[in-house]
Amino acid sequence: MPEHLLLPNPRPLQSRRSSPAGGGSPSRQRGPHGAHLRQQLQTVRAPRQLNAGVDPDLVFKIKAGARPEDSAFEGRGLQVLGETVDYTYFVLSSDQGAALEQALERYVRTGELRTFFNQIDDIEPYGPIDRTGPGIAELDGGPSSQNTVDVLIWPSGTHAEAQRRASIVEEIVGQNGGQVVLRSVSSRRSYMRVRVSRAGLDDLVSTSVVELVRTPPVPFLDFRDWRNLDVSSISRLDAASEVVGVLDDSPESAHPLLSGLVLSDESLAPATYQWQQRGTHGTEVVGRVLLPSLHEELRDALPISAVGNVRVVRILEPDPSRPAHPPRFATYATPHDLVEQAIRHLHGTHGVRIFNLSIGYSEPFNDLHLGPLTETIDDLVRELGIVVVLPTGNAPTDLSARTPSGHHVIDDKPEFFFAPEHRLSEPGPAALAVTVGALALSGAPAELPGRVGWQAAADAHEAAPFSRTGPGLGTNSRRANKPDVTHYGGNVVVNDTGNVVQNDLGASLISTSTRGVGGQIFAAVNGTSYAAPAVARVAADIAYAYPDASGNLVRALLATGSAQTPPAANLSELHRRNRIYGLGLPNVERATSSDARRVTMTYDGSMPVDTVQIHPVPIPEEFRRGSRRDRVISVALAFDPPVRRQRREYLAGTMKFEVYRDIDPDELAEILQRQDPDDPSDLINDRRKLNLQPGVNTFTQSTLQMRAWVGRNSFVNDDETFLIAVTHKAQTWARNDPTYVSQNYALAATLEDRELATADLHQILRQQLRVPTRVRLRA
Repeated sequence: MPEHLLLPNPRPLQSRRSSPAGGGSPSRQRGPHGAHLRQQLQTVRAPRQLNAGVDPDLVFKIKAGARPEDSAFEGRGLQVLGETVDYTYFVLSSDQGAALEQALERYVRTGELRTFFNQIDDIEPYGPIDRTGPGIAELDGGPSSQNTVDVLIWPSGTHAEAQRRASIVEEIVGQNGGQVVLRSVSSRRSYMRVRVSRAGLDDLVSTSVVELVRTPPVPFLDFRDWRNLDVSSISRLDAASEVVGVLDDSPESAHPLLSGLVLSDESLAPATYQWQQRGTHGTEVVGRVLLPSLHEELRDALPISAVGNVRVVRILEPDPSRPAHPPRFATYATPHDLVEQAIRHLHGTHGVRIFNLSIGYSEPFNDLHLGPLTETIDDLVRELGIVVVLPTGNAPTDLSARTPSGHHVIDDKPEFFFAPEHRLSEPGPAALAVTVGALALSGAPAELPGRVGWQAAADAHEAAPFSRTGPGLGTNSRRANKPDVTHYGGNVVVNDTGNVVQNDLGASLISTSTRGVGGQIFAAVNGTSYAAPAVARVAADIAYAYPDASGNLVRALLATGSAQTPPAANLSELHRRNRIYGLGLPNVERATSSDARRVTMTYDGSMPVDTVQIHPVPIPEEFRRGSRRDRVISVALAFDPPVRRQRREYLAGTMKFEVYRDIDPDELAEILQRQDPDDPSDLINDRRKLNLQPGVNTFTQSTLQMRAWVGRNSFVNDDETFLIAVTHKAQTWARNDPTYVSQNYALAATLEDRELATADLHQILRQQLRVPTRVRLRA
């Protein structure tokens, strides 16, 4: 198949940043407003009694109607620890709020500082309820009980301050007769696993420097069963591709279909660490990475195609104290340290660029406490230029076929997908990772005697009922930023008594079994854990086809190769459909190859922050003159900005693009140069701007975007070059960061005309561009 082509070099414009950012200040009657804030501050400053008797700091919440400048907090003796999407600021005061109270008195008396205080609506405590995270309410409450919990400490800014805060937690744990089990302290992420009594737990959820206390996160993995098949005649055909790094439980490398394909299976644990006996999940995930066409080949009695290789680092193991529950993270390090060590090792030692983490916490993400694992993954994607593939996580279904929100998986479809209880789980919100939801490959139960009235919850190619959904992080209520894509992950069956059958052999997926050595060779599996590795396989195939491609370009081509699954009739609203299906189902051929009727042109580079770059795109006359056939112009964009979990705007910068036609490049550049980056209005809203769908605001908080024009319009009188304008905007908190002066990004622009009768679109564009084609398959 022909390779993709390179876009011409872009035209950069100068920075458009002309005015500082900041929220407006509402009008207030300072007497009543000041009295209101003063009374609230007195409540916040009330003495707090700890069993351990130590807590030198005070943390509270300031709710604002707009964004105050950070310097306004610093001038009042406050350090901003974090902020939420509704302008709630968490602030630390080392003087117990004395400087803020003095400033408040000046405001009431003279009107000074009104710009700051007029923005503030309320001052409230940040107390035990705020710090109580998942699992704490279910712990043993007896006075002599000892519980293991994870303590997340507020980001500190400096290592010395992080150590100071960690020492406060350690002192409280020690004075309550507890023990620090794990310790991970840095300026960005400080995390401890401790064992404490009930009294110690009460102290921790009342300690200022503590952001959150939760039980150790448990990956919610999957239901499974074994399937008996006669596989004595099965043979395997191997194909080369990029290596995928798998972070999971250890796989059964001697499985007859996996033998020789697992290049390494390593543990980074200390030599003294005693691993539990391996579970099933790692083998099943690796099978989904390596055997992408297993279902079709079993159905058609074809040789099994094995594609590529994997390198594994073990970070999961069965929990011996809870054998009926999902596996746990290895206990020798915190989850984010386990993941970071494994990724750095595989990337640094073996050059691995594509990673699969089939891990999702058991609870839905709630916007308030983004964890260090999610932020760590995003940091690594940007720093190392890698691609990390994650699942959205699995929402449970009870025996009566009801979701956590009380919806029935068949009768109430698709409404349960939009319930808060069904929202994706961490680390799925990772903005720079590829997050994958699950589709049903089969929409029918197995045909067995006595089964009457059994029904699969999802039709074939429809979203699996356990697949968690978006949106991800952000403030736009109609945003579409998670999941990024979907793939097949299994299904759920409801039997004739109304009970759920989780691993029906007809509706589930098939993957390799740990009992494949002298036993059953396949397992029936269900879960987003098995959708993610299928997408990691596609990403690896893209990286193999284009070895010089950045992680951004791999993601952009992944989007270009995705085709939206047919939506159900009751999902006509695009933003609702995107929250379940993302950009759709990736396809290897579309992602890696162009042809005579469909051509992709790519750009892989960078731009200065707060600027615009204009990319010329050739549109041949043969494509422009069509008026009786559907044609598609689609553009995919991927970029990798810095992130900060304590910021309202998690991404340091946003990007967007528009496509223009019938306009002189100089005129477009002059218009765009006038555009204030803080003004969302567009200076061009006439026929010269191509009507791409979905709208530009849908993806403003997504680092992987794809928008398309689909129509029959004739552009025969237009210029043969259209223009893609790519705009970058730095967020307020990142504008003075000396390390963030440029932004890497990739574009993939595709022209598709399946009814083009005689012309070869690829050959025409190749001649027009007269530039080298993108380097493809390696020798």
